[in-house]
Parts: sequence; structure tokens; C-alpha cells
Amino acid sequence: MWRACDYATFFHSPYWAELWQRFTGSRRRSAAKRITFSDGRTAIVPLVLEDKLWGLLNRYASSPEATYGGWISKDPLGPEHADRLLDWLLTQLPESLVWRMNPFDPHVLEAGLRRGLQCRADSTHVVELNADPEELLRRFRRSCRNDIKRALKQGRITVEPARSVEEWRAYYEVYQHTLGRWGHRSNEGYPWELFECMMSLGCPELTLWLGRFDGRIVGGALCLYAKRHVGGWHAATLGEYLRENVFKVENYLIMVDALRRGFVWYDMNPSAWLSGVSAFKENFHAKKLPAPLVYVDSPLKRVVRRVAAAAGLPYGALDLQPLSQLLTSL
Repeated sequence: MWRACDYATFFHSPYWAELWQRFTGSRRRSAAKRITFSDGRTAIVPLVLEDKLWGLLNRYASSPEATYGGWISKDPLGPEHADRLLDWLLTQLPESLVWRMNPFDPHVLEAGLRRGLQCRADSTHVVELNADPEELLRRFRRSCRNDIKRALKQGRITVEPARSVEEWRAYYEVYQHTLGRWGHRSNEGYPWELFECMMSLGCPELTLWLGRFDGRIVGGALCLYAKRHVGGWHAATLGEYLRENVFKVENYLIMVDALRRGFVWYDMNPSAWLSGVSAFKENFHAKKLPAPLVYVDSPLKRVVRRVAAAAGLPYGALDLQPLSQLLTSL
């Protein structure tokens, strides 16, 4: 069903749930549900049950790591199906829920509007792959376009998929340096064991692209593929090679590869509310799509939130707004 769904992302795949179950053991468990309608059509709702505070604050994530969730189907679903699926997600789960809405689903946002959803505002940046490589490049901002052209002309940058454990290790070392450049300690990022789990999945839809400068691995981007969608989930570049425009060339060549293979969307993913990251993505003629977060709290979770908010703890209170207001502001 995941492979057949036009609006599915890799985050809806069984691979994504399996990855986090392998990595965290019993703390995250796949809990996908199959929904059958009276007209015979079916949908899958990918879910992962996350164990928190010894089970007291367990919650469902519609997709782990605050990635796109919601339903998928190989059957054509209409607004009435979306309304019923939304109602099920909001009212029928026994635990709390966190869910990032899927901006590629043709019905979910309209269903949320009809429901009067309150959401946490967020968006993603997406490049539509609807032109040949030269036209795609012409759409970029002039400075970005010129940087890429100049770098390609010099011929010192190559971008290819990782093929060995050693290459994955080299990328992880780049990531460790990148964390330091961002002002983080190495243990504040993802550990090497997560990347080992990725390799062990044996998943053809998961590709680590490596950027080399004069043959040296200096950057990379982890891309996740679905039927029409390519998502850039993780990336890192050595700071001294940013001025060589390695990351810009990586993005462009990954887009070109996806375009030639028939993908429709190159998704640069949400920017963690960082304006500088958003500005960088807009260099590529990426447009904003709404990707709001929905929270459904259990009674105990609501009490915990109130206490945490009163104590001034971070993330104690949720900054929610009507979905209608969020869509108008984009």
C-alpha cells in the first residue's frame, strides 16, 4: 500500500517504523492500524507507540521524529474518508498523539479546516520537479545558480551514493564536525548506532549521497524515497567546504537524479523554525507548504503540561493556533 500511494512519503513506510524500533528497542514499537470503510476501501494509519515515563505518558507518534504522518491508501479516498480518518485519529487512540500533517495528501488539510483543528504552526520547503535540469537551475536565485555553475565548471565536486560501511563512517565523522560548528556537543546528535541500523535495513529507498571535493568526502545528504516524493532528512558539510558550494551542488545534483527517475517533489523538510535555514532553502526556488503539528493529550498529559507550564519549563505549554489562521499566514 505504501509503494502504491501517490501522496506517501518514506516516513509512512514500514521501513521508517522498523528503523526506530530497532534503534530504541522496546521504547518505540510499530503499531500501524488498518482501517476498512463500508464501501470496501482501505487505508493504513502508520503509528509508533513511544514508551515515556515508565508507561505513564506513553504516546503514539503518527511518524517518529516529528516527520509526516497520517493515512495512506492505494484506493482513491475522498473528503468523506478523510473526515472519518481524522475523527478516528483524534478520538479513538488510547494514548496521547503527536502528528505532523502530510502536505502532499490532497484532503487532509481541508478535513482539518472542517474540524476546526488547533495546530502548532510549521512548514516545509519543496522544489517541484517539473522542468528539465537546465530550467530547474535557471529558477534558482542568481547567486545560488552562479555558485553551482562555477563549482560544476571547476569539476572538483562529485556526488555519488555511499556504497560501503567505511563511506558511511566518513559521513558520520563529517556530521560530528558539523555538530561542533553548530555549537553542539557530539553526544547531542544522533549516535553512530542509528546509522548502522539504517544500513542494516537493506532498504533501496534510503540513499546516503556523498559530496566529495578532490576525492575527499566533505559532506553528504541522506535522502528517503517514496513513489513520487524525495525527502532530504539529514545532511552535514565540513565548514571549510561551504564556501566551495559543495552542499549547493549536492542539492542540485540530487534533484536532477530524482527528476530523471520520475519523482515529483524534492522536499527539503521543515527547518526547525530557523530563519537562516529557511532562507537557504529558498535559494532553490523552494516553495513553502504547510506542515503543522497536531497534539492530542491524554487527561494525565494535560495535567502534566499545565504543571510544566506553570513552572516555566520548556515545552510545557503548546503554542497552538487555528489551522485556518496558519494556512492564511503562509
